[in-house]
Amino acid sequence: MPSVLLVEDEADVAELVEEALLDAGLDVTVALGDQAAFQALAAEPRSFAALVTDINLGVGVTGFDVAREARRRNGGIKVVYITGHAAHLSKFGVEEALMFPKPFDASELADQVRMLVAV
Repeated sequence: MPSVLLVEDEADVAELVEEALLDAGLDVTVALGDQAAFQALAAEPRSFAALVTDINLGVGVTGFDVAREARRRNGGIKVVYITGHAAHLSKFGVEEALMFPKPFDASELADQVRMLVAV
């Protein structure tokens, strides 16, 4: 079963997305912020097939930073950004990724992630 690292600083959003990812047949590790994400990546960087991260994680580090670290540790990881702010990924020098603006349909996001990591 493909494993996904979900990084979201809002617990209610994390719970909603986690449930949808689990329903889609994915294994999910939830990190409620950047530090928890970095710890999960340090512990098992190659175990994650995909990273789903909010762009705005509060003060300091962004989801872009988490994605850079994830790709540094695991070049094959697929990235999906979720955000409450419209953003043009190319403006931030972001590599190939999907983006879901909030509010989004969690089951649609989960279906997209499942297709990304399908073997």
